[in-house]
Amino acid sequence: MSRNRDEHMARYLAGEMSTNEEIAFMQKINSSPMQQTELKKMEKSWKYFDENPSGKKWDSGEGWNQLQARIQSDGLLEETGQPPEARNFTPFLRVAASILLLLAIGIPALYFGVIKNNEGTLVKNLYSESGVTTVDLPDGSRVYLNEGAEISYPTVFKQERAVKLKGEAFFEVMSDPVNPFTVRSGKVVVSVLGTSFNVKQRPQASGIEVYVKTGKVRIAMEESGQFITLDPEELGQTEELNLIRSHQEDPNYISWKTKDFKFVDADVVDVLLELEESYHVKIHTEGVELTDMKITTSYREQSIDAILETIVAAFGMKVSNMDEGYYLTN
Repeated sequence: MSRNRDEHMARYLAGEMSTNEEIAFMQKINSSPMQQTELKKMEKSWKYFDENPSGKKWDSGEGWNQLQARIQSDGLLEETGQPPEARNFTPFLRVAASILLLLAIGIPALYFGVIKNNEGTLVKNLYSESGVTTVDLPDGSRVYLNEGAEISYPTVFKQERAVKLKGEAFFEVMSDPVNPFTVRSGKVVVSVLGTSFNVKQRPQASGIEVYVKTGKVRIAMEESGQFITLDPEELGQTEELNLIRSHQEDPNYISWKTKDFKFVDADVVDVLLELEESYHVKIHTEGVELTDMKITTSYREQSIDAILETIVAAFGMKVSNMDEGYYLTN
């Protein structure tokens, strides 16, 4: 097995492939009994990756030693009688090494682990440490995790497509009328067939907001069973033990994901706050009088640096980018 194929297998098990890549990969795997055997070996050992190491303290050498020891204790290494220095990696070991490399590269933005639940099903846990992280689910659905969000889901969807979410995420769900897609967040269950929507967990444990971009979404309270069905551009919110429906009026509600903004006669103070939350940066304005400053403008997929340059130019200010964030000065 070539090194390139090993890396593809590692990317597949790590959930790093796009939908198209995953389809092409599985077609190749299904056409080769040998590759199917190698994939099964890798899946058997994938359960060991159940830790969430710190990106700053990640030790790939120590990680490899631990993984190799665990694999050897399970009898998955070939017994060649050769010392480690003289022995070539088996295809399986090269895959394991590829996974370690992927872990070392991806950890600064995304922590993950794989564990078994009470039913013996492998469950993947992903935590977006910084920025927005894209996650492809087993059924081809895609999730955009906002910074600080965490999602849990089985590594293989069987009869039920169910995930758990903490924080905020935007979902693009593949249509499957036979198997509805459910999201549990706080004390709320969101059910869909195929659509796009945003789920946001407010600071209160049971405070949930669900915004529908396309399709229909059903949200229900787990304890009372109360539910409502939302149409596009509608917002469902929990208020104590009740569900409230309203029309979404904020054009920048999912700007953290789209990076598209629209401001009409907006206070500059509010604009800067929106940019801070969407780009996950800090904008300092000490010594700058922003009272009564308003702006009407729109931005589409521009960098935070470009946006701030246009704002300071409009009001005769300047911006500096430092370690602590951006500074606006007169």
